[in-house]
Amino acid sequence: MKTKLTTKACFLLSGLLLLLLALPASNTNWSYLSSTAHAGFFSNDLETFEEIVDLVSEKYVYSPDHKKLFSAAIEKMVKTVDSENAILTSNPSGSVITFNNKTSRFFLNYDLGHDMDELHKVYYFLHDQSNDSLSKKDLEVAAIEGIMGSLDTYSQYLDKSDFEKSIRDTEGKYGGLGMVITMKDNRLYVVKTMEDSPAKEAGILADDSFLEVNGKEIKSMQIQELANLLRGYPETNVTITMFRPSEEKKYTHTLTRRIILVNSVEYEPLDNHIGYIKINSFSKLTEKQLKKYLAQAKQDGTKGFILDLRGNPGGLLHQSVKVASHFLFKGRMVVYTKGRSEDDYREYRSLYKKSLHKTPVVVLINQYSASASEIVAGALRDSGNALLIGENSYGKGSVQTIFRISDGSGVRLTTSKYYTPSGIDITKNGVIPEINIINDVIEDETSDSEKENSKTSLSLKVSSLKKFFEKQGVKLTNTHDATVELSRRILKNSHTASKKKSMEKAREIAANINY
Repeated sequence: MKTKLTTKACFLLSGLLLLLLALPASNTNWSYLSSTAHAGFFSNDLETFEEIVDLVSEKYVYSPDHKKLFSAAIEKMVKTVDSENAILTSNPSGSVITFNNKTSRFFLNYDLGHDMDELHKVYYFLHDQSNDSLSKKDLEVAAIEGIMGSLDTYSQYLDKSDFEKSIRDTEGKYGGLGMVITMKDNRLYVVKTMEDSPAKEAGILADDSFLEVNGKEIKSMQIQELANLLRGYPETNVTITMFRPSEEKKYTHTLTRRIILVNSVEYEPLDNHIGYIKINSFSKLTEKQLKKYLAQAKQDGTKGFILDLRGNPGGLLHQSVKVASHFLFKGRMVVYTKGRSEDDYREYRSLYKKSLHKTPVVVLINQYSASASEIVAGALRDSGNALLIGENSYGKGSVQTIFRISDGSGVRLTTSKYYTPSGIDITKNGVIPEINIINDVIEDETSDSEKENSKTSLSLKVSSLKKFFEKQGVKLTNTHDATVELSRRILKNSHTASKKKSMEKAREIAANINY
């Protein structure tokens, strides 16, 4: 049996040796050090911190710089203290913390055990000198957040509440009331209610605004705060007071939360046997919902698809592979990931023998299409005959894994990077569409995607598209906008998947618009 000496064990041993062997020196507060070593030896302090450090050391996509990690942790702890009373001074020979006219010195190197000892010393110093006004838990969380913040944009610490929410969101279901809410002009109100939901059954209508939740006024509340109050465990009650502007009256309902299935896929049949599929996110239920609509599209006699991934922030990797598989030949590369070591390399290939790989497809992306959206878009561009239209995607080329920590909290950690089938790392410029749509209706200046999209074959302005289609009597809406109409015309009368033919048709349409 292998025995692993953990960082905590190293600290305990070094703490014991300190008690037995240390001799006084003129510039050291030895009473402080003795109590610190004693407290650390017989307590569970910083256990969660150490667990997360071990996790980062083992699983992070890059080999971590422990000096950088612990520097960030200590800086964050010091920032939790009143800045006027706590000052951190750093120099090559070591660092000094001055707090309430007392000082503590520490020196970090690249050794994990040593740096853990130094962090413990700072942790107890800050707690002791705060006269217990600064809780140990607050200091530990600050140290954890410091480490996670030093890694990358997407790695983060999740407290128990955030961890549960993260799991709930990826599962695609939650305990709630079943309504979409938004804020406008400082008013929080209902956009729509979902079918078979407590909100729908209670008769709540679109445009009804919120006044109170469980007796708490929601005035000046942000939308996320309201959402957190409305959500909760299934079979629990929530009392809401609403105002209905159409009748100028307020009313109160007590509703019982239940599992709400989040519909991440929408489908609409368009003219000329074109099916419009909008995927809003990649949760556990996404492919299941997609299969239902693909079956419906087959009954509708659909000959081509518009796959709209605009504004889709991503989600689960395996769901993106399953979604892409429906439009690719079996065995085709969807994406591959690479981690820190050679053993971390993994390929993901198309799964289904019966697929729509011969069906014409246009994929829509924009600057807010990220992560799993970019995997699907990149796979269909590189491995299939799909035509990409829109803006450069967001450029999130990394994979995060959510780990549960023993105290009930969690960590979202970047564990690998992904690459499109042709080997492109999309982190720099995102997935580049073959037809660039310049949103000049919203943006006054040339967008970044227009500047960077040198590889784009064709560029069109939204204003030109709108003017052209509206002249022809086409009624454009938020869902059926100019880009969707362009895609529908490209797919019109197409019988087999061919990027070349789709591009030729797009050029014909563009020539008429420019003319």
